[in-house]
Amino acid sequence: MAAAARGSPEALDLFAVCAPGVEPFAAAELRALGVEPRAQETGGLAFTGSREVLYRANLHLRTVSRVIARVGAFSALNFAELERRARREPWERWIAPGRAVRLRVTCRKSRLYHSDAVAERLARAIAARLGRDVHADVAVREEDDAGDAQLVIARVAHDRCTLSVDSSGALLHARGYRLATAKAPLRETLAAALLAASGWDARAPLLDPFCGAGTIAIEGALIARTIAPGLARRFAFMEWPDFDRALWTRLVDE
Repeated sequence: MAAAARGSPEALDLFAVCAPGVEPFAAAELRALGVEPRAQETGGLAFTGSREVLYRANLHLRTVSRVIARVGAFSALNFAELERRARREPWERWIAPGRAVRLRVTCRKSRLYHSDAVAERLARAIAARLGRDVHADVAVREEDDAGDAQLVIARVAHDRCTLSVDSSGALLHARGYRLATAKAPLRETLAAALLAASGWDARAPLLDPFCGAGTIAIEGALIARTIAPGLARRFAFMEWPDFDRALWTRLVDE
C-alpha cells in the first residue's frame, strides 16, 4: 500500500490551525507556498494539496499551530452508526503498525454528546479496521498531543462527525531550537504573526526593547535569513506508512 500511495497524486483535504485573528497572515503564508486557501474560519484555513504541499506547510509555515488532514466525515445519530462508519475509513494509511493512538474529541449540539464514549467507539473502530489491538488514550490538554502516539481529532457537531489526523506532532511553535526548560511568555507562532502584522520587511533593523526570552528577535532572524522554522524538528507525518523520505530530503535540501 505504501508504494501505491507514493505514486498516487491524490489531493489531501487539509486544515491549518492558527490562533484566532492570525488567519490573514497564515493565508498569506499559504499563498507564498503557491496554495490558495479554500475557506477561512475562526482559528484556521482549509486548503487542498498533495503530500508535498503537506510537507511544505509543516516545514515553512510560521504562524500556524498544526496542520491536520481530513480522514472522513459522516452523520452519526447513535454509537453503533458512529463505530460502523468510522471503521470504513482508511486508518491504515495514517497509523503505522504498532503505533499508539491519542484521541481528542469535542461534541456540540449532537445526540452523541459524551466525548469519552465517542473516543471509546472510535478506538474500537480503528482497531477493527487495522486488525490489531490499538493502545488509545484521550488527550485532555494541548500539551498531551505531542509524543509518539498518532493524534486523531474527532469533532461531532449537529450530529455530523468529522475525523482528522494530525500531521505535525508537537505544536509548530516548538521550532526545535529552544533547549532551555523555562517557558517563553510568547509562542513563536504569535511572534511571527506580530512581525507580519507590523509590516517589517526583513531588511530594516529590528529592535525589540522589551526582549526577554528573545522570541521575537529569534523569529525575526529566522525570517531575515529565510530559514524554514521546521528544519530542526520531526513531524508526525514522518511516522505515517506512506512517508516519502526522498521527497522530504529534497524539500529540506531546498
